Amino acid sequence: MTPIFVKNGTPLGEQSKCASCTHAHILRGFRESEEITYCAFVMDQLLVVPFKVRECSNFTDKNRPTWEQMQDLAIEIQPVSFAKAAGFRQQNGSGHESGSEEVAVETINR
Repeated sequence: MTPIFVKNGTPLGEQSKCASCTHAHILRGFRESEEITYCAFVMDQLLVVPFKVRECSNFTDKNRPTWEQMQDLAIEIQPVSFAKAAGFRQQNGSGHESGSEEVAVETINR
């Protein structure tokens, strides 16, 4: 006889989604059967969850930081430009960089 596979059937031995949710309040005893899970998504009351949860539409992973925590840890990096300035360089505050250009101009004019 071949085993029957049911797509999206009951998973065996899987951990509940509530174990890593920020809204979960889980009480565990010493035995595996001694576990009570409360969902605190609704702020007014605690909802008892009598079974292991596979998917939850209000799941919030408690192992991931919030946006505010990430902004507090972030380092601001200012852009640095190593490019040279465009245009002609001027040294000593004069209009010419060196005397060699003046000599080259005089030789062309002759």
